[in-house]
Amino acid sequence: MIRKTVKILELLSINGLCHIVDIPHNKAVKWIEDYNFYIPETKRKDVVYYHPEAINVLKFIKKCKSQKYKKPQIMEMLAGQNFLLPIEDTTEDETDSLDNEDYKENVLTVMQTIGKTVASVSDQKESIKDLQEQQHEQKKRIKNTEKQTQEINELKRKIEKLRQEKVSLAKEYQMKKRSFAKLFENR
Repeated sequence: MIRKTVKILELLSINGLCHIVDIPHNKAVKWIEDYNFYIPETKRKDVVYYHPEAINVLKFIKKCKSQKYKKPQIMEMLAGQNFLLPIEDTTEDETDSLDNEDYKENVLTVMQTIGKTVASVSDQKESIKDLQEQQHEQKKRIKNTEKQTQEINELKRKIEKLRQEKVSLAKEYQMKKRSFAKLFENR
């Protein structure tokens, strides 16, 4: 395996690692435990930090897991990979810098977060646009329904008017019928 040095400010917290690789915290902890030889870490002030190389290792494990490989197979494949493992090379100044500023996330994590946020905002804009189109279509349907309701109410009024006219005509017919009957009755 190839080794390289790493600067303190490149280190990632477990949360940063989970965010970049896009895996849940508990899954990351389990994988780090299972494949710890391939996932470089450093401990500073009782806090464990992970080297950037851990990103590629965890992404590789994630890919293998999605293809239903088991732990022994993944271990064998990891052994065949050429992942970089860092050498501890921290000077006193770098350690003081980490201690003084108490960095928990690095620039890579922040950039990944910004990227995901921008993508999320873009997705939300599309969703809002779709919802607005649906709302516009629903408003059209509501107006159509209101227009149909008005037409139905107008037809009901006309039907009621016709019914009343029919009743009135029927009464008038009955009166005329009785009148004619009386006319012929008296003769």
